[in-house]
Amino acid sequence: MTVFCCSVIFQIMGNRFGKIGELMQRGLKKLKKGNQVQAEPAENVKAPRLSEEAYSLLCSLFEDLGPRPAATAASRNAARRIGEVFGSFSDDVTVTTGRIVPAIGKWMLLSAIIASILIFIFISIGLPIVASVVGVLFTVSAINELRVRKNPLRSVFPSGEAANVHAVIEPEGVAERTLILSAHHDTAAVSRTEKEGILSRLSAKTGAVSFLILAVLSIFQLVLELIQGRLFGVGFPGWIVFFLSFFSSAFAVLSFYLAFASSLSAYTSGAGDNLSGVAVVATLGRYYAELSRQGKGLASTRLVFVSFDGEECGAEGSAIWYRDNSHILVNPINVNFDGLYDADTLAFLSSDGNGFVPLSSSLASRCSLLAISMGYKVQTGKLGFLGGATDAVSASMAGVEATTLTSMASGIETPAHTEDDTPDKVSQEALSIAMAVTIKLVEELDRKEAVEEKAGLLEDGKKYRLSRY
Repeated sequence: MTVFCCSVIFQIMGNRFGKIGELMQRGLKKLKKGNQVQAEPAENVKAPRLSEEAYSLLCSLFEDLGPRPAATAASRNAARRIGEVFGSFSDDVTVTTGRIVPAIGKWMLLSAIIASILIFIFISIGLPIVASVVGVLFTVSAINELRVRKNPLRSVFPSGEAANVHAVIEPEGVAERTLILSAHHDTAAVSRTEKEGILSRLSAKTGAVSFLILAVLSIFQLVLELIQGRLFGVGFPGWIVFFLSFFSSAFAVLSFYLAFASSLSAYTSGAGDNLSGVAVVATLGRYYAELSRQGKGLASTRLVFVSFDGEECGAEGSAIWYRDNSHILVNPINVNFDGLYDADTLAFLSSDGNGFVPLSSSLASRCSLLAISMGYKVQTGKLGFLGGATDAVSASMAGVEATTLTSMASGIETPAHTEDDTPDKVSQEALSIAMAVTIKLVEELDRKEAVEEKAGLLEDGKKYRLSRY
């Protein structure tokens, strides 16, 4: 009996001590976590203090500027206002202007509608050779526009005056490289908001696919009539070809029209797209100006802070800027900021310009690795076909090593190009990460330190888009 009581007592005490041991272990884990937070690298805590300043600037600009269609008085006023902000940290501020086609997307969509109708008409009356010529000419023109912003249709579209603004902070020594930190201040038209039904599935992409099917049908009919020896004879093409071409043209016209009608709507005020980028660029300018005043300026890296006009119409404003400012670009590198909404979907792009223009995969990987080493989950990614374009396109086409940091990931609903693009949709954490990684990159560039690329660690190849089309 005594043995039994003792065993019961020891069991109860063991359970009690076991619980006490568990509580002690939990306490040690919490203490360990607390010590880990305190041991966080210094570069990870610089930018959170700056993010409040950046967010405050974003809100101020949002209230002051309103909607800013490219190459309008509103966008030029925005350039002047941002120039005033740049003037708070640099004595070298320049506003430049140039002629662009501000509504190039709208005019190309209208041209696509007209081309689709013409191809269907010429197929229907038995002139596939004319239909094929129209299809080929428009396809080549559209591809040239998407790739290099050059097509014969540009000369017939109306132009407007765009305004870019930039500021420069020189290094303490001779400039051996130029780091361009850029964003854009113009805004996009409000996207249509259909969420259900067939209309919600129609976009510029479905229009492009339908147009290509229509063009292929015209070539098929051309080959068929060539074999039959009635190439230039007017006649009915056959019911199958007729109905296929009718439905293809109908889908193309409807898809392009919906995108075209959206471009005629009101414009957003663009808090995330892209006052978030402007605020990051300006706040970094203030940060490095303060370092210079403290005698801690960069040794050999010239910093250029720039806000472009015309990004929403094919990045035309930035193309003009790179053309006119090559004299200040010594071994240039460009980090562009566009749409910094969500910290969880940030990515450095290695492909741009609707998937046609490669950016610097080495720079994108380097920046992503820096972010990972600082405890941030920032991937690398690519813009796919008709996924949009950023101002890094112009840098790349000018021979500049470039990447864009964005959080507008494919398949993720963002407020971009909607009336909901307000400051509350922008994460201060995203602004913080953008600035922290940039500060670390600048430190390494100025010390000429190389970062080993470990592409296996990255999730490269993801597709991103910058609009709802």
